[in-house]
Amino acid sequence: MTRGAGRRAACDDAFGDARLKQAEAFALSAGLDPLSDDGPTRSVAVSNAVLAGIAAADSICCRTLRKRSASGNHADAVDLLKQAPGKAPDAAVHLMILIGVKGMAQYEARNPSVSDTKRALRAMGALIRIARAI
Repeated sequence: MTRGAGRRAACDDAFGDARLKQAEAFALSAGLDPLSDDGPTRSVAVSNAVLAGIAAADSICCRTLRKRSASGNHADAVDLLKQAPGKAPDAAVHLMILIGVKGMAQYEARNPSVSDTKRALRAMGALIRIARAI
């Protein structure tokens, strides 16, 4: 069965630029103490990395497709990102990585491992680099 496209919202370069600035701010927060021995501190780092990645994905989509996902299902954002030109489809892989650790970091009692955190930070960084290059 094919999944629907999900809700979309129109957006422009100004919105995309604003989301990129938000992505960069979340990234700064994600980098404060990401490899801490304290699990909850890693959860905060990963949560901020996820927020940064989502904001970067919005920026990419707004500046290339003139629309962004407005769905509560993050998989819809991944699907939309795959439609963007250039390196943007590669960004979809990075967004999927972040979505994969989102639940653990934000909703579960267990905390991301140092390895999970490093992977999330790499995915976040890749998304922001792609967004900056557009």
